[in-house]
Amino acid sequence: MKPPFQVFLLGTPGCGKSEVYRRLSKRLVEDGVAQDVLRIDDYPKVRDCFASDDEREKSGGGRRWSQRGADGGWVIKDRELWDEVLRRVNADVRQERRTGRAIFVEFARPDMVRSIASNFDASLRGSSLLLYIFCPFDICWERNLKRHQAALDAGIDDHLVSREEMERTYLNDDHARLHTLGMPFLVVDNHIDGDGVLDYAIQEVVALLKA
Repeated sequence: MKPPFQVFLLGTPGCGKSEVYRRLSKRLVEDGVAQDVLRIDDYPKVRDCFASDDEREKSGGGRRWSQRGADGGWVIKDRELWDEVLRRVNADVRQERRTGRAIFVEFARPDMVRSIASNFDASLRGSSLLLYIFCPFDICWERNLKRHQAALDAGIDDHLVSREEMERTYLNDDHARLHTLGMPFLVVDNHIDGDGVLDYAIQEVVALLKA
């Protein structure tokens, strides 16, 4: 696959998409598969929607996208948020495509097939690889809690999506149907801590992109 191309990083929040990005992006540049890489993550756009709700609430208005869950985390109030955010990601990808560039598109959805088919241009889908990062839900949740606490300890105003919302949205997904999109895809198992298994998976991804 010759750049410009996209690599979709898919999987439950906490599955390790960021770690896969760090390792894979480094290898793509080192091996000359891409001249440069760019990462577009949908989470900052989701967080922006939560922050805009906070501002509306402070000024006496109603919340558009979210509400507080029982554990203090955020629960999505309007499910249209998920598609709105991906449309913004699609627009960013179209704007940022360059000769020699690989763009990593990172997001988590339970209905990945519909989300990709409905919100991303056919031209982008036709020049993309799908990577689904597998990790059991409970491990993902524990990783999210640790990441949230680390952000708070660092003085960062971090929004934690509640376990209620996590289970409702991500407990089950349709990764077994990704092949129906007609796009090349691989499954990366990242539930085991340590470098060996993940490094082997990265080698497999690089080989596919070079083919």
